[in-house]
Amino acid sequence: MNRPNPSLARLALGAMLLSACGQEVGFINEPPPPPAEPPGPDDDDRGNPPDWQSCFQGWRGIYSNLTIDHPDVLPRPADPVAGTDPERLDWWEREAFEKFDPTLDFGQNWWPVDEGLEGDPSYFAVYWHAWIRAWSDTTVELSLGSSDDAWIYIDGSPVVERPGIQDFERRTVAFDLRSGPYPIEVYFAHRASVTSALSMRVISGDISICYPDFSEEQDP
Repeated sequence: MNRPNPSLARLALGAMLLSACGQEVGFINEPPPPPAEPPGPDDDDRGNPPDWQSCFQGWRGIYSNLTIDHPDVLPRPADPVAGTDPERLDWWEREAFEKFDPTLDFGQNWWPVDEGLEGDPSYFAVYWHAWIRAWSDTTVELSLGSSDDAWIYIDGSPVVERPGIQDFERRTVAFDLRSGPYPIEVYFAHRASVTSALSMRVISGDISICYPDFSEEQDP
């Protein structure tokens, strides 16, 4: 079976990252519209691996509001330290909206959630998921900066962990990935820092990252 040229896939991903940084990027063809919202009430559904020949490069983002009275928002020195396992935290329970995000390079001073509540838009959390395919056994290199907490999970296991209230600083991380498709998840929360920021960029790796397939499952 023919597969997309990895170099072209990385070039397309790089183009989307440039557009997120405010630079104009030209396309030979008009880019397709974003995929439809996933059907059904099951918010935990990560979808199926997409058709890698025609999939949308991007993420399903579920944006949640953190209220100013949440115990992990604006913590004082004597307060208990927040947990470091995102799957045990309740930061993503108060969903505000969801949308398609072609890239996770939002930069600094990023305030996407404002419902008019006290403290808005300062405190919020986002959960993204997609599918990543390694076309061969490869080393994936990422640049990640966040303010505050951020985690990246692949196939249910953490590959990057940056919990805690922190200033924005980009760092390069690398990990090995065996050939095949895997679910990928990114958790983020802004709880106290002066600025809110998230920037995730793929530097290298024989990979594609695409929006999940939410069409009805076909018989095996």
